[in-house]
Amino acid sequence: QEIGGVTLHGTTQLEHRLPVLSLTVDGWDAADVGTMLDGDYNIACRTGLHCAPLIHDQLGTSPRGTVRLSVGPVNTFEDADAAVEAVEQIAAIKR
Repeated sequence: QEIGGVTLHGTTQLEHRLPVLSLTVDGWDAADVGTMLDGDYNIACRTGLHCAPLIHDQLGTSPRGTVRLSVGPVNTFEDADAAVEAVEQIAAIKR
């Protein structure tokens, strides 16, 4: 949330949030960010409309969608830190 050029979509109230983040990076297409996360940082993610095009209309992220990251029981704090660092590095390229 504090990374310049990155927008987190959805509630900021953690008690109402699932372990899924939907984000966009200024100046980047979501698909390009996803390709970099996968290819350059070995971070799995999904990009696009996530089978929910109407919510993207409301969010203003249509037609390109967002990058979606989620955590599960096998992820570590180090994995989360690596994802944050990767998004920060990608955002810094366009700043």
